[in-house]
Amino acid sequence: MNPALARSHERCHLFGRHDRLVIDGQSFRVERKVKDSHVLQPVTGDLIAEDFFVVKTDKEINGLIRSKRMRIDEGYYSKALGILRARFDDSDLTDLSEEDLRTVAWKKEWCVRFLDAAANAEGRWRPRRTLDDCARFIEENADRMDRWYLDTFGERRRPGRRLPGEVRKAFDYPSSPALKKWLAKFIAGHCRMDSFRPRYSNSGNRNQLHPRAAEVIAIEVQKYASILKPKMADICENVELALHEINKELQQHQHVYASDNAVRRRIHALDPFMVDAGREDSDYALRKYTPVGKGLSITTALGRVEMDDWEVDLHTLIMRSSIWKALKPEQQKLVPRVRMTFTAGIDCASRCIVGFNLSINSPSTATTKPALRSVMVDKTELAAAAGAQASWHMHGRPTYVATDGGPAYGREFDDAAMRANISRVIPEQDPRMRGTVEAFFRYMKRLCRYFAGRAFANVVERGDYPAEQLAALTVGEFYKTLIVFIVDYYHLRPHRGLEGRTPYGKWMELEKAGLPPAPAAQQLAVAFGLRRKDRSISKHGVEFLGISYNSLELARLYALLGQKKVDVIIEPEDLGGVFVRIPKQFRGRIKGVPEDQHFLTVPSVDGTGTGKTLAETLLAKQAVREFVKAEQAAGRTIRIDAHRHFLDLAENVRKRAAIATHEITEKTLDLIEARIAFSGRAGLGSVEHAAEESDGDGLGKVVALSTRRRVDTNQKPHVSPAPQEEESAPKPTPFGGSMNLYDGEDE
Repeated sequence: MNPALARSHERCHLFGRHDRLVIDGQSFRVERKVKDSHVLQPVTGDLIAEDFFVVKTDKEINGLIRSKRMRIDEGYYSKALGILRARFDDSDLTDLSEEDLRTVAWKKEWCVRFLDAAANAEGRWRPRRTLDDCARFIEENADRMDRWYLDTFGERRRPGRRLPGEVRKAFDYPSSPALKKWLAKFIAGHCRMDSFRPRYSNSGNRNQLHPRAAEVIAIEVQKYASILKPKMADICENVELALHEINKELQQHQHVYASDNAVRRRIHALDPFMVDAGREDSDYALRKYTPVGKGLSITTALGRVEMDDWEVDLHTLIMRSSIWKALKPEQQKLVPRVRMTFTAGIDCASRCIVGFNLSINSPSTATTKPALRSVMVDKTELAAAAGAQASWHMHGRPTYVATDGGPAYGREFDDAAMRANISRVIPEQDPRMRGTVEAFFRYMKRLCRYFAGRAFANVVERGDYPAEQLAALTVGEFYKTLIVFIVDYYHLRPHRGLEGRTPYGKWMELEKAGLPPAPAAQQLAVAFGLRRKDRSISKHGVEFLGISYNSLELARLYALLGQKKVDVIIEPEDLGGVFVRIPKQFRGRIKGVPEDQHFLTVPSVDGTGTGKTLAETLLAKQAVREFVKAEQAAGRTIRIDAHRHFLDLAENVRKRAAIATHEITEKTLDLIEARIAFSGRAGLGSVEHAAEESDGDGLGKVVALSTRRRVDTNQKPHVSPAPQEEESAPKPTPFGGSMNLYDGEDE
């Protein structure tokens, strides 16, 4: 049986030595991992239980995570341990011979041992960089260094040089001036092995040309990298003519010459990239010399995830499949067609697709954030709902996410990645710097060729092909087809970049070493929610779109804050609660809230917003609908609903797969909230005062008087008498008398 077809799959975990695992309120530190079992040490405050260990298997940890009894705080203990890491020496010495490499290692070992002895405060003697101390250090360590070289390379160093009147050294240990010079070079080179690179090219006179001839050749050789594409023979003739003009002014014995071989050698010494860029163009040179093949060497799963957008080369129908089949041909012609935007995230180590989002709109942060969130969500149930046979369990927190610098990956995307503890890198603007995901998009064009309605690369290639008219797939059908193509076809086919292995098999191989922990549901909600800045807290809590949120912890924070404002995170998929950010100076001062908790989870009062999404709540308001229509009429599209009902997926599947129901950005929400507030103020209106002063005593004109009477249920409706003239009206009691409907005094 193909292991990819297995539905149940236990995730293997790989925790760092600084990670904190909180299980049922008890903190643990990971000591080590043995096969599929993790050895944990209980931690209470600053005390670590040295003699007591708890063992948890990957299966048990997965169960704790699913039951929400376990929380993982990545890198929590890193500051307390304070372990110093040595800097990585990336000196490139691959061009040196074996003998030169051994010499470099020999010099470095002498310097490292000397500096270690000089920095050792507990040593019996700390040498200084003087000739006397260097001589003493050499005398004490020469035999040890001889033994080190023999153990390392299997032979002794060569004997020293023969000097007249001196005994030849058994091996070439340095003299005190030589060691002092080595130390100066090593320290000046920031303690890198490159400091001892041989400089043979700096010795000797290797330029035998006359200075005038060398100057002429240097000028003429540069003309070889020209768009005119001259031949080498042309350059040689130019040099000969230039030297002939110079020799006219010189005596016979002063003439200068240069052979054709000297000119050709200097042409061959030109930078090949600059030659091709000049003779062809810069893009040709970039394509020719950009590294291809293996690309970046990533050895861990989720070590680097590349993300990008692609406008699908296929026109799809914005209509549910069941409705489309019931339409008449005349009605089907009126259904709008669209090229969807596919946002993908690919794991560079295994080539598996771990991030996924499909939208009918153009790229924006509202389409890239759901793709990043899907990287950390198990998508097996989504694959099963789409009809795929294999598992799509690849997920976790990536170490690095590589994107371009476009507006779709702007500030909101950066904030979400930062709150999710993900480092974002932006390579150069050239798409080839993200070659892994670009290669996948080229592979995706195979899928588009299977269906009618394909969009070609340009109008010349498309010709008279009516792509939009021949569109045959609905949005929901293409969504499911794309998932099946990725999970059952792409993941299970041999990949050239993996030396013939499949992406699924490579992931399973890397997974055995452990995977970084995926964020908890609350961490994802905080990271990918919509931030509302500077919100006021009152005794009624905080308010958003007319929904009040309050809790005991929020009331305690309000007592500390007073009139100060806080930031609030909105979960667009469920308005039943919000996350209130605790200001730094008040963390640890709220009763019942630990100091390392940065957000308060505040539910809605009486569960008002539970189960409601942000999109449906906004579209239920008339002011929002009118605002959206007005903006569309002005050519400014306001995106609210993500139209996920076109996907033909069950609601519970969409929720568990973290498929967003909206495409609202924080900037859009700012505009909508301002519009709602404006409509609310306009609805209240204003009081229009009379332009003329009223006559009389200032109390106005009496139109009727109320009288006290008991309530009679059988009495017919009383008709008020017609207003009388002001002269015949009786004198009214102050403010019209009592309004009670029974005899007796007012309470």
